[in-house]
Amino acid sequence: MSWNVTDHVTIYREKGWYAAHPNLVRTPSGDLLVLFHRATDLGYSHHRHPLFDMRSCRSTDEGQTWSEAKFVVSDPLGGVLDHGAHTLSDGSIFLHCSNVELHPEQCDPIDKFKWRINNGGKPFWSRSMDDGHTWSEPTRFPPLPDALWGAPATHSGICRSGMLECDGRLLLPSKATHRDEGRKPYFGMMRVSHDSGSTWEYGGRIAEDDVAHFSEPAIVQTESGRILVLFRCYKGPDPDRYPWFISKVYSDDGGETWSEWQETTIRGCPAHLLKLSDGRILFTVGTRWEGQYGCKAKVLNPAASDLEDALDIIVRSDSNNSDCGYPWSVELNDGRLLVVYYFVYENDTVGIEGTILEET
Repeated sequence: MSWNVTDHVTIYREKGWYAAHPNLVRTPSGDLLVLFHRATDLGYSHHRHPLFDMRSCRSTDEGQTWSEAKFVVSDPLGGVLDHGAHTLSDGSIFLHCSNVELHPEQCDPIDKFKWRINNGGKPFWSRSMDDGHTWSEPTRFPPLPDALWGAPATHSGICRSGMLECDGRLLLPSKATHRDEGRKPYFGMMRVSHDSGSTWEYGGRIAEDDVAHFSEPAIVQTESGRILVLFRCYKGPDPDRYPWFISKVYSDDGGETWSEWQETTIRGCPAHLLKLSDGRILFTVGTRWEGQYGCKAKVLNPAASDLEDALDIIVRSDSNNSDCGYPWSVELNDGRLLVVYYFVYENDTVGIEGTILEET
């Protein structure tokens, strides 16, 4: 048996708009919902656009066709930067976002002030109680006791990440920094909620190093109960000189204590983890090097012990440039897998694509 790509589908593509970094959930009613941030296209990669808001496209036929993009939520203080969406057992869809903020600066006597972009904003969450059709107003996460909060740190405290429901708790891994001026490296940390995300407490640091930088984690619980977290990571001050790789930590006691972090041989970033109905785990990761502009996948055993050894599946490799990837996945009702990611088309429009994987 092997996994193969059987189809690609365009989810959102519109000239003049830049759409990126999708999440994918199955709604409580059974629809598929892709959430992404969108801003006007400036002709180049611009992940910190101050007008990024959240949009969604819906499929009611298992990903064959998709609706027009609908508004989800925006941050009144600036643009949405990183985000993650998750369908919870209480029937809600939970969305967490980091952001950039616009701040006024005094200017000349006529204009009075100009606007300056702060790369670090104060993260928020929003929730839908009606299958993703309407969303609550943004609610700010509480600050962390041992890290910078907002500027000058970039998405410190919340970033793109997975979320795990475990023993009546929500576990939300992320990254943060306590260093002056928001300097790297950041440490990996955990937020915990006991009320389906209405309130949050600090779960402490789970990965830290004097050199290695941790970011954009994925999380899953294996059949044995082990909680596995994979971080986007690099060792050094410059990611262009020190390539991104996947690092891991795990907990065998429900998140009370964590292993030392370990470097893997997997190149790329960031990762996503999806537990399948048969206990196996789908691992996907973005790839951004010549000849492999897109993303890869692996189907792991239920213990995820073959993370580095499982065969690679090329999901996509033909994006027009390296501003692409960020996969997120869901299992379809017939056992096939849908992986979504962002993609640069031949005319340099940036949109959202999906790929179907099938085991044959």
